[in-house]
Amino acid sequence: MNIHYLCNIFTTTVLFILGLFPVTSYSLIDVEFLVIVPYSRQYNKLPQKVTKESFLLGKNIRGIYDFRVVGKFLHNENPDEILKIFCEDIFPKKINTVMFLNINPDKGFSAGDYVMSLTQDLGYPFISWDPDLSLALQEAKNTHILQMAPTISHESNAMVNLLLRYNWTSFTIISTTSVQYLDFFNSIEVLVKEHNENGHITRLSRLQLLSKILIDTSSHDEAKMKVNMKRDLVNHNVKENRVFLLHSSSAEAKNLFDCATELGLTTKEYMWIISSSSIGNIVSRARRAAPSYPLGLLGFKHYGVDGQTLESVLDIALKTSIYVWGMALKNMAPYIKNYTITPKMSCNQSHLNFWNDGLALFRHMKNIRNVSFINKDIPPVRFNPIGLNQFIKLVIYNTQSKTTNLRTEKVWRQVGNWVPRQSGGRTEMDIEMNDITWPGDSKSPPKGKPDRRHFRIVTLKEEPYVKYRKLNSERKCGHHEVPCRLVYNPIQHGNDSTLANDTVLRCCAGLCVDLLKILSTEMKFDYDFYEVPDQTWGLPDQVTGEWNGLIREVKDRKADMVLTSLKITPARNAHIDFSIPFLETGITIIVSIRKGAISPTAFLEPYDYPSWCLILVFSVHATGASIFIYEWLSPSGLNRGRTSLRDHKFSLFRSFWLIWSMLFGASVSTDNPRGVASRFMTNVWALFALVFLASYTANLAAFMITKDEYYKLSGITDWRLRNPYSLKPPFKFATVPNGSTEENLRQNHKQMFTYMKTYNKPTVAEGIESLKAQKIDAFIYDATPLEYQVGIDKDCNLITVGERYAMTGYGVGVPKGSDLMAEINEIILELQENGELERLRKFWLAGACHRKQKRGQHSQNIGILNFTSAFILLAGGMLLGSLLLLLEHIYFKFGRSCLRRYDKSGCCALISLSMGKSLNFEQSVREALDIHRKHKCKNAVCELQIWKTKHELDLSLLQVQKLQDQLRAVSAVKVACRENHKLNGAPALSLNRHVQIHNDIENKVKEEHYPCSSNEAFKQRHIRHGSDESVKVQLTNIENPRWNRRSLKRSSSYTNAVMIDLPENSQSQIAKYDNGHYYVRLPTQNPDDSIT
Repeated sequence: MNIHYLCNIFTTTVLFILGLFPVTSYSLIDVEFLVIVPYSRQYNKLPQKVTKESFLLGKNIRGIYDFRVVGKFLHNENPDEILKIFCEDIFPKKINTVMFLNINPDKGFSAGDYVMSLTQDLGYPFISWDPDLSLALQEAKNTHILQMAPTISHESNAMVNLLLRYNWTSFTIISTTSVQYLDFFNSIEVLVKEHNENGHITRLSRLQLLSKILIDTSSHDEAKMKVNMKRDLVNHNVKENRVFLLHSSSAEAKNLFDCATELGLTTKEYMWIISSSSIGNIVSRARRAAPSYPLGLLGFKHYGVDGQTLESVLDIALKTSIYVWGMALKNMAPYIKNYTITPKMSCNQSHLNFWNDGLALFRHMKNIRNVSFINKDIPPVRFNPIGLNQFIKLVIYNTQSKTTNLRTEKVWRQVGNWVPRQSGGRTEMDIEMNDITWPGDSKSPPKGKPDRRHFRIVTLKEEPYVKYRKLNSERKCGHHEVPCRLVYNPIQHGNDSTLANDTVLRCCAGLCVDLLKILSTEMKFDYDFYEVPDQTWGLPDQVTGEWNGLIREVKDRKADMVLTSLKITPARNAHIDFSIPFLETGITIIVSIRKGAISPTAFLEPYDYPSWCLILVFSVHATGASIFIYEWLSPSGLNRGRTSLRDHKFSLFRSFWLIWSMLFGASVSTDNPRGVASRFMTNVWALFALVFLASYTANLAAFMITKDEYYKLSGITDWRLRNPYSLKPPFKFATVPNGSTEENLRQNHKQMFTYMKTYNKPTVAEGIESLKAQKIDAFIYDATPLEYQVGIDKDCNLITVGERYAMTGYGVGVPKGSDLMAEINEIILELQENGELERLRKFWLAGACHRKQKRGQHSQNIGILNFTSAFILLAGGMLLGSLLLLLEHIYFKFGRSCLRRYDKSGCCALISLSMGKSLNFEQSVREALDIHRKHKCKNAVCELQIWKTKHELDLSLLQVQKLQDQLRAVSAVKVACRENHKLNGAPALSLNRHVQIHNDIENKVKEEHYPCSSNEAFKQRHIRHGSDESVKVQLTNIENPRWNRRSLKRSSSYTNAVMIDLPENSQSQIAKYDNGHYYVRLPTQNPDDSIT
């Protein structure tokens, strides 16, 4: 524990003991308290009072101080007199606190303000009793002032408590320029805000300050003043208000009540609560009230509680201030060494320093909470942060009627008090009321609100906010509709039965209509809903500056409210008031979507072109070549060509065929490799193909959707809007004239505004139709109506593009200074908090296209046009197949013979087995025989069919061979004849001679090849199948060149020859087939008969 702390405890203890047992020899500190009072006969006993209070203070608060209270009168109340008091009384003496009692508040020069200003500049604590000094606009940290008088702030607090007591939650405040109206307005607004910010307050108990009315009373002409009062009361729609709080002078209050009576505002439905200055002085014992004051009004005064007079109120204030000062000094006593209790100043000094310790004294005084334990006659005291004593007693007066000697007059009667009450250890201000006369001599207080008000509400069509619909068959409107009157149009309406005053009756629906119904329910009003006569939104004339449309209707107070999609702009807000926005919006651009189709290359879009080249060109062929190379080198495969292609059919092209079929999962016949390496590579490729197909098919669906084609404008600053002639034809865009969008473009984008004037459309609907008909390329307007048009478009061919521009909101418009604004704002805030506005937005603004559409693309049923790429791929395949067929024919007709000369080793068969077969006929025949041996038919029907086919093949081969032999024989005869002719020079031989020579040669040939005797029954001829040599058949008769097919017949087993007996007159021809050889018998008796 430090020494300094111990010293403080010791000093405090000593001082406390000295306070209990004062020692006369102890030196006391002199401190003085100065009271300045303007001289008044009603309060001329000030010296005696302060002397008495000094004695009582020293007696009740013992300690180290010698308290003295000094009183000074101001006779002239001018600055010189005040300065003299400072120089002769305050500075030379031990005065450290100054108090001023203002008992003449009606004087022009306020001596209290001057004294207060001097004390604040010098640092002296200042205690004021001045009803005109509210401190409501002061900041606590910059003042040294304590206010002991009941001010307009106290009266405002009492008025609010009275409103809450009778549930008068909606009210209007009225003041005049001759009083401190700023303090009054500020106090009421602060109290309303504090009350409404309480979390336990519901909307029904929330205070609503409907309007503030400030009446200019600077004119001294009473008639002119009343005219101004009537005008202000009418313009602020006070007929719909029911409770009024008034702060003015008493003379102004009388004139105001005369005007209110003429306007019918003082009947039993209306309640007036006035301040003490509006009541004025109540001097007579009869307490008569002026005839102008309406019966049943309530007012506050700061004296009269429990029979108090003004003098007694001043005495209590003086006594309370002195004891607060004394208790503060006592609390500072333990720390006396740290402060200068009295400042040292003199008027002879050239510069007066600020007394900093005066702020410490002031803080101790402000922190005093209760001094009644010292003197029971002193009421409770508590200062708020700005120095106002919160525990001020006020009297509530009521104007009542009193009949005396058959004469009825109005009098002020005390009916209640606003006094501090202690409850639960806390002291709070409370109202006591009894025996009240209510307005109109009613037995119950007024409700404070009208049963139903009536407003004129103007609108203009803007879907989906306001839609016009026809009446139903019963001439009524539906559930979401309200009746509205539209401007009569002969073309649209014709002979309408509802025509009246150039308007027709229709039904209105939409988001704003639903909002209107909510406002009507919550604010309890009926309405006349009508279309603005000129059917325009409202723009100022460029020459006169006069507004038209909706703004003009509200500005001229022809309508009490405008409710549609009216954008809040600074220009409009200068002429009418707007509520807080119930929906945000801005300027956006809408364009039409040109009918799109899937790209012809959509099936290629899952991968980029380098990827396709890598997969289809490099990977496929590189893998196919690798598999073939592995198979060529593998011992179990082709074994570098040692394995016959008859045993293992595999080539480079068949490797490619295998790769392609695996890549696309085609169910086709393929030849598989046999080598381990080639099979492993095949499996690796199968895994690659699986991954490729999975990723390809997964991404293909995303690209098989239609691609929207539209103008992708970046916003209002897009180059196509700024320079429309850069396109051919020029880019055309439009908006709706006489609206906020056009006005914004006029002010900020003049070139665009001038260009688009020729394309502007009168309504949004016409603009959308022109856009879809491609008469214009873009339409510029408010964002939310255009988003709605996108959502409800039948074909979903509209889209908004670019960033929104000039963001703002839609608000409810009311005349300037209307008292409806606070009510509307509160309801809109509540609708935002509970989500009702969001529900309305989703209900009215959402459309079918919003749920399906995405920026840049959208899904839809795929038709023929949308599947163009697949059909292009199929048609391309057919054309390529035709080209390959043509190339195949060219190859077989021209290329095969050339290629056969060079392919001596059969290398082409390694590349393509089909190509190798086309070059080697022997290989084909061998394969056919091999197939025959391996696939022998076991079925009888099949065997018979095979026998027939083979029989026809044999006969054909024999006939072919016969024809070839005939040709050779004829050629040989011609050659012999030609040689003989050359040797002998003989003439050409006849045909018979040629035949004779031919027979001679053939006989010689027979003798050489067949050494059998001439009488041999049969002569053999050996025919070999599959050899390269031609089958030799001996011709016996050149004149019998045909072979009789009917002379040969095969058995069912095709192993034994069958003898056929021919008629005698026919040529006897017998053929036998055995073990792959044919044997032909020629009859010898007729040398002309022979097999040819």
